[in-house]
Formats: sequence, structure tokens, C-alpha cells
Amino acid sequence: MEKKKLLEERISKIFIAIGIPPHIRGYHYLREGIKQTIENPSIMNSVTKELYPRVAEVYHTTISRVERAMRHAIEVGWNRQRVDVINSLFGVKVYLGNDKPTNSEFIALIADKLILEDLSD
Repeated sequence: MEKKKLLEERISKIFIAIGIPPHIRGYHYLREGIKQTIENPSIMNSVTKELYPRVAEVYHTTISRVERAMRHAIEVGWNRQRVDVINSLFGVKVYLGNDKPTNSEFIALIADKLILEDLSD
């Protein structure tokens, strides 16, 4: 339980640094998607068939609402022009200017970062 809470805090800190506000639905859907990806990395091979339905089930909503809310949350973060923060989080220039990631790219990027951090601890 404690490890799950710590993971949620780490994801939330990344979102806040990027500029994704916690009051929008996509924030919560993305966090859940990242948690599920960390638990089962192969889920990234079928985002629309597995990941979105699982997140939708957790939040009692539809798959299309999950996808749209995630896309909106990422867009909000990108519109705040904090690409430099994202690049510094990963230590490399992951994105330039308005080069906004897809939902699956964003989820995979953050999940992979957190998985690798856990391996190095």
C-alpha cells in the first residue's frame, strides 16, 4: 500500500512540474494508466484494446472519454510551454517546441522513467 501511494506521489510531482493540473479528469486517467503500465508493461502494446478499457472501468466511464481526457491533459501541459521541464526530467531533449506526444508516448515515457528509477534504487 505504501509503495502504491509513493508511486502516485511521484507521478503527481511529474504532472505538476509539466503543468498538468490535478483538477482535470485526464490527470487522474493518465496517472492510472501509468500505474497500470508499470504493473504490466506489455499493456502498451494494446493501448486502445486494454489500457483505455481498464482505466475506464476503474473510473466508471467510457473508453472514448478516457482517451479524450488524457489527450486534453497532455495538451494543457504542453500549452503551458514547459517543454524544458520535461526535457530536464529525462536528462535529454525528448521534445522540441510544440512537438506534443501522443497519449501512449506520454504514458510509456513516464512509466519507463519510473521503472528505471526503481531499478536503480
